[in-house]
Amino acid sequence: MILLADPDPGSRGELCSVLEQAGFAVTAVATGLEAAQVLMQTVPSLIVLDLDLKWLSGRQLISVLRRNPGTYFIPLVALGGDVEDLGGIPLLLRPVVPEQLLALVHRFLSANQHDGHVL
Repeated sequence: MILLADPDPGSRGELCSVLEQAGFAVTAVATGLEAAQVLMQTVPSLIVLDLDLKWLSGRQLISVLRRNPGTYFIPLVALGGDVEDLGGIPLLLRPVVPEQLLALVHRFLSANQHDGHVL
């Protein structure tokens, strides 16, 4: 399952459709708080998150995920409007090009199947 956290309903719907049409199960949420609630119940194979989420920003969520041994290994893809260094986390600038997102998703999920983290 891919966790998609995007505050924009139109973008969230479009990205969810792209991922689902590519055969992925997706749980889509609008806020960082909702993302955190999902993460308390399940461990996704990948997280795609906007950096400007409400109630818990994407940057804050990344920090929490990277400090927790239970979520440290989950691959992340960030969405944003400005180029910035996220410590090796790929950033897709808006508007997101679906082919770029799918390429990253396939790369991360293929890598996880080969490094012992079959998610």
